[in-house]
Amino acid sequence: MSVWFKNDASPQLLEDALAIAADFLERAGQIGDRVEAGEFLVNKIQFMISQGQRNKLLLANRAIAAFQRYRQAQTIELSLVS
Repeated sequence: MSVWFKNDASPQLLEDALAIAADFLERAGQIGDRVEAGEFLVNKIQFMISQGQRNKLLLANRAIAAFQRYRQAQTIELSLVS
């Protein structure tokens, strides 16, 4: 880890960003498996926090976009297998 980016973010930052992202995806009907979605979002948000990002809306929006790309890739993969 870089000296410039210490993991000094409060746990509240992760919790807030996760709540925003999960709420949006839930309302949009894009969450199939809650456990899988939760793990994905937590991993993405934690990674961005470790890189120094501290804006909860930016964290949530980027996690949402990453999850949507992930789900789209799964859909394409399943259609190719069928």
